Amino acid sequence: MTPRRTVVTTSWDDGHRLDTALADLLARYDVPGTFYIAPRNVELRPADRLPAAGIRDLAARGGVEIGGHTLSHLRLPLIDDTSAREQVALGKIELENIIGAPVVSFCYPRGEYRAVHVRQVAQAGFRLARTVRRSSLATGPVMEMATTVNAYAHRVDVPLVLRLAGGRPARAAQLYRHWDELAIRWFDLCLERGGVYHLWGHSWEVDARGDWARLERVLAYISGRPDVRYVTNGTLAEAGAA
Repeated sequence: MTPRRTVVTTSWDDGHRLDTALADLLARYDVPGTFYIAPRNVELRPADRLPAAGIRDLAARGGVEIGGHTLSHLRLPLIDDTSAREQVALGKIELENIIGAPVVSFCYPRGEYRAVHVRQVAQAGFRLARTVRRSSLATGPVMEMATTVNAYAHRVDVPLVLRLAGGRPARAAQLYRHWDELAIRWFDLCLERGGVYHLWGHSWEVDARGDWARLERVLAYISGRPDVRYVTNGTLAEAGAA
């Protein structure tokens, strides 16, 4: 029997200065990462934004892709269409000027967007766009790509964890309380069924919740598998890995 294909990709949002520490951790386990950066992110203090030099250093690392996240991390549905178009396009231009290379992947800030924004992202020259939809081993539409698991404990996942736990209450409680357990369970399912396993999160959130050990546990578990392909988000679009 031909083994089901498993692909692993990860992505990390916002452009926080702690992205460099997260990239160090990914490199330790040889897991690629796409970093979606809003270079003038208004939701971060200026001192917490990854500066241009840091973005260049990140882009120069092996296994790292820089992706667009608008210029200022404004919520696209809350601004007019002209401003949204400018946010998408100018964020891409600024990142490309910083790293001296094309930026082909995009992530909608907070996962909020309308159909017009999907068109704007494509018109700006992006080839892939990631949402914050979770619990999928299929990417879905390339400009509205779904993910598998977030490096964060979401308290709305009760029905999901009950299914993943096979109806076992104790196991369901474990998955519900610990996102790393949920991430590992999803990876096991991906190995069984095939598909794209997409882990994503925020470096600042991992740090604020003291979750570096949980993240390292997940990376150690999912890395180094001989029959698994490890790629950046942009490679999914370019090579048709999804």
